[in-house]
Amino acid sequence: MAELRKIIQVEESSPLISGSRKKKAYISAAVVALLVASVLVAIFLNTKSSIKQIGDYTVAEVTTGSFTTSTEASGTVVLPTQVSIVNMETGYAKEIYVNEGDSITESTILAVLDVPDLEEQRDDLMDELETQQIALEEIKLSGEYTLRELDLSLQRIEEDIAEGEEAVQTEKELMELKSSRASDYEEAVDALQSLYEQKEDLLLSKEKTERSNELSLKKQEAQIASLEVSLKRVQKDIEDASITSPIAGDILSLEENLMVPGSLIEQNTALFTVADTRDVYIDLEVYEQYSSYLEVGGSVELVISNNVVEGEIKQIGRVASMSSDGLAATVTVRVRPVGVSELTPGASAVADIPLGTTEDALLLPRGSYLTTGSQKYVYRIDGSRAYKTTVVFGEIQGSQVEVLSGLEAGDQIIISSYQDYIDQDVIEVN
Repeated sequence: MAELRKIIQVEESSPLISGSRKKKAYISAAVVALLVASVLVAIFLNTKSSIKQIGDYTVAEVTTGSFTTSTEASGTVVLPTQVSIVNMETGYAKEIYVNEGDSITESTILAVLDVPDLEEQRDDLMDELETQQIALEEIKLSGEYTLRELDLSLQRIEEDIAEGEEAVQTEKELMELKSSRASDYEEAVDALQSLYEQKEDLLLSKEKTERSNELSLKKQEAQIASLEVSLKRVQKDIEDASITSPIAGDILSLEENLMVPGSLIEQNTALFTVADTRDVYIDLEVYEQYSSYLEVGGSVELVISNNVVEGEIKQIGRVASMSSDGLAATVTVRVRPVGVSELTPGASAVADIPLGTTEDALLLPRGSYLTTGSQKYVYRIDGSRAYKTTVVFGEIQGSQVEVLSGLEAGDQIIISSYQDYIDQDVIEVN
């Protein structure tokens, strides 16, 4: 019975938790809480450890200001006032009086050629001219004496005519007085008529002689004039063998054979190149798309042989041609350097040509962030963190780059290299 009562008592009473079980429950709850806290701490620490931290960087502020855009153009130094001096006749080197680089004045004798064929021709012409001049004197003398002889004959015939007329008159009077026969009178008339005819013949001969003399003189004078022209031409050709400069300037180049006496110099050989080095320009090849920004009188900055000089636009080409790389059309822009005259012809030059100015432009200094950020991203600092920000850049000029969108004036931007963290959207900055 006692065993039965015990069972009944158990069934009729509420279960009792012992103190040891409660203690175990508290411990279990504490362990669970500790595990949850550990997980949360681990998550927090893992999240914090995934943000890149940097300590060595350079910061710049986005500013506003005037931004001048420009383009570069390459070109060469040219001397438009230059001449190539050639020889007009084949000859042989005789003497040379200048060297490359010498400064000369106009009409300076540069060299002399030996032209023996021309000299021989000149001597022959001079001899022929002298002969023809003597022949001219002979024609004049012959014509003069012939006319004098005719004048003398005319004078004499005039005297005979006067006597004949007097004889006719006498015979006529005698015939009228019956003191002379009619036949005597007729003979006197016939004789006088013959004298008249002789006078006419003499006058005709004189006229013919005068015309003949005139034509002979003209013919001879024309022949002499032709010889004189030929002689002048030959003399000019011989003078051309003395090579002179038509302009003042510097000797840029010379024919090497002139340095060796007796060397054959063929006709039309370029003997000297002379240029006025004071008249110096730079011919630039500028992309045709920028030609509308240029104007005569505008200023450009030139770099010639590591020297920076100012230049003034003097001429803008109107005809475009393909650039040397065949990728774009260019126009030739002629620029005169200001205050510079001693430049080497053919030397290369680079020009910085301003195209326009934008006021209140957003600006950042040029830096390695441009290339490592692919010119699309920057890291903008906000507090202790920097955020990867998409931007649009404009032109890069000198040490500045224009920001078109994505930033505001006053933003602090990391401008050092992004190479180590460009894949991070957020970084910690110390």
